[in-house]
Amino acid sequence: MTRVRAVTRVAVLAPGVLALALPRAAEACAVCGLFYDERTRKALFDATIFMSLLPLAAIGLGLWWIARRGGVALTSEFRESEDAAPAAAAPPALD
Repeated sequence: MTRVRAVTRVAVLAPGVLALALPRAAEACAVCGLFYDERTRKALFDATIFMSLLPLAAIGLGLWWIARRGGVALTSEFRESEDAAPAAAAPPALD
């Protein structure tokens, strides 16, 4: 049982120790370190911005579409409810 714990501990701690000992080898983006050309760096940065904003734009467009379509559907729903509702009776007079 202790051998399994020792192997597990080494397997868990080894990547962290290596990342701390060799920070250059633990780059977040393996491709970014290969290109030192300004044009390529700008293209990668622009692509990152585009890929970050695209899902936000899609979510915003979906919410706008739901609000627009839902507003029309809910307007007719409330109109039908008001037409079908009986008139409210006047409260009884207190003598």
